[in-house]
Amino acid sequence: MTTDAAPPDLKNKGLSTGAVGLIGSVVLSVSSVAPVYALTATLGPTVGEVGLQMPAVFLAGFLPMLLVAYAYRELNRVAPDCGTSFTWTVKAFNPYIGWMCGWGAVLATIIVLSNLAGVAVSFFYLLLGEITGSAQVATLGENAMANVVTCLAFVAVATAISYRGVTTTTRLQYVLVGFQMVVLAVFAALAIGKAVTGQAAATSLPFDLAWLDPTAVGSLSAFTAGLSLSIFIYWGWDTSLTVNEETVGSSRTPGRAALLTMVVVVSTYLVVAIAAQMYAGVGTAGIGLGNPDT
Repeated sequence: MTTDAAPPDLKNKGLSTGAVGLIGSVVLSVSSVAPVYALTATLGPTVGEVGLQMPAVFLAGFLPMLLVAYAYRELNRVAPDCGTSFTWTVKAFNPYIGWMCGWGAVLATIIVLSNLAGVAVSFFYLLLGEITGSAQVATLGENAMANVVTCLAFVAVATAISYRGVTTTTRLQYVLVGFQMVVLAVFAALAIGKAVTGQAAATSLPFDLAWLDPTAVGSLSAFTAGLSLSIFIYWGWDTSLTVNEETVGSSRTPGRAALLTMVVVVSTYLVVAIAAQMYAGVGTAGIGLGNPDT
């Protein structure tokens, strides 16, 4: 499949040339990053490593991602290919390096997505438990068999949607990404508003610019641990590049979408991280972000 023409069987599935524009590419990338999941999984552990410097570490993790995004943009401009890093490393170095890069991406995808689905199942049953008022339903996510079966059902639904083509996938992600970004915006606004007006918990903290200073982290080991978590939360930002052959202006649009995705994601992370610290604090008790139970 090339940017000039797609095989008939792919066109029937919505993979015709020009199926996705700039905004669609950004939406697909943001959905792959999954900001709500990433924040849910990393706010507590990152605070446990670096304390109040969590926003600074999130920002530090953004810098290498930004440099990679620029590099990917240039590579995509010269040689647009949905194989991305696999294809580029084969051409730049040799097939063995490309083979390692490709299988590394496959393994990372399997490991990460299986965990993402498993966590989604846990929260799914917690939500059902809240709706039904049943403690038994809420704990179904902890049952291995129930978790695996539900996880497989989620994967089957996602596969069916993907099979219909990138156009259908993008339309669905407009709804899902829009919903989660609105929720994050509302959460941040309420958290900051309550913290400023004194309606938050006793552990709430006033904002301090020092939170954005990575040099204030206590030790190099703590900074490294926090940085590894912050890099994880940007995983998936390059999705727009993997659909470059189904994108309008395949030599330029995916690269621009990747950079725009990075800006959207890092802005979201910084605002939510600051809002969470202002509202809950970083203590180890109650709703404090440093609470191991959290």
